[in-house]
Amino acid sequence: MGPFVPDIISNELNLVVALIIGFFFGFILEQAGFSSSRKLAGLFYGYDFTVLRVFFTAGVTAMIGIIVLSYLGIVDWNMLYINPAFLYSAIIGGVIMGAGFIIGGYCPGTSFAGASIGKIDAIIFIIGGVLGVFIFAELYPYFKSIYLGFDYGELRIDKLLNVNPGIIAFGFTLMAFVAFIFTSKIESKVNKINTNGKKFFEIPENKPLIFGFIFIAVSLILTFLPTREVYLQNKIEKIAQKNEIKHIDPLEFAFRIIDEDNSLVVVDLREKSDKRNKTIPGSKNIPFEEIFLKENQNFIKKNPKTIVFVDNQGTLSSKAVAFANEIGNHRTAALQGGLDSFWKQFQNKPKEINQNDLHQIAYINFITSAPEKLQILETKYSRSTQDTDTKPKKKSGGC
Repeated sequence: MGPFVPDIISNELNLVVALIIGFFFGFILEQAGFSSSRKLAGLFYGYDFTVLRVFFTAGVTAMIGIIVLSYLGIVDWNMLYINPAFLYSAIIGGVIMGAGFIIGGYCPGTSFAGASIGKIDAIIFIIGGVLGVFIFAELYPYFKSIYLGFDYGELRIDKLLNVNPGIIAFGFTLMAFVAFIFTSKIESKVNKINTNGKKFFEIPENKPLIFGFIFIAVSLILTFLPTREVYLQNKIEKIAQKNEIKHIDPLEFAFRIIDEDNSLVVVDLREKSDKRNKTIPGSKNIPFEEIFLKENQNFIKKNPKTIVFVDNQGTLSSKAVAFANEIGNHRTAALQGGLDSFWKQFQNKPKEINQNDLHQIAYINFITSAPEKLQILETKYSRSTQDTDTKPKKKSGGC
């Protein structure tokens, strides 16, 4: 989870928004009958599939909503927390929770909905859950290896299959639609509801199914839309190819770095392993693949200083400037020729010097002393700042 209304209200007010949403969430759970253990257990006995339909509806709504908001640039789903996939934990935990759901008639969330209206079985269920958490914590060292066994990390089906997220959303929506039809038929059979001689596979006359068709249509459209990241990458590729990017000369750049020009912010687009041990003093490391993250976008978009993007050859820098222009910051420039040209200029000294040419003498003096001055600045910055991971941290949490 993350801030509910980022960049608009304060973090403290976000907690108030979370409280209000939590209140209405609990209210809806209770009104939907999720405070009744009989209704919840009905999923396993086949006489009430309300829980399944609610879960599918929530999943489809969240999935389509995240894709659409991500495409509009409102939500950065790369910052959404995904529970790491531990195979053993998932299997064993699933069996334990499934058994608890059948026996107790509640899941952790619905038990609080039931307890809030005074259901004694829900209160006992919560006590049992708290006791289970305590036992788990005390015995954790003994089965830690099993708990962490087969760690697959943060899995996303679209990345695992290398397909458009819209395709996964469409498949999931279609599966939910079919499940709605089948479960309604099973309910009718188990509860012996008269269906007026309709066949099992016949779609029931139910107006809410209209929303199902709408969801399917929206998810189908999403299969043809690229992700926002792909869209931006394609767009900045075209802009960069037009050679309309603002560049800064390596010599001017060296002058301003050594002069400690506070109007400049240097962003190094290389991976940390690709820096070749030569960096610009005081530069901020944001690998090119991470400039699309929302927090890095905000840093680039809202920075009042002139941002100079650097990389080895200058190719990524041009694309980064195109990206910055696209999101509204035109106070950016790419280092011409990249860092390779920047460091090479200190080696290209003229063989013959005209002692009467003051400009040439000043130039020679500068490129001769510049490497040492840059090294002094690098030492200065390394002492005053710690090397931290610039990648924005994901917000953890959720049910």
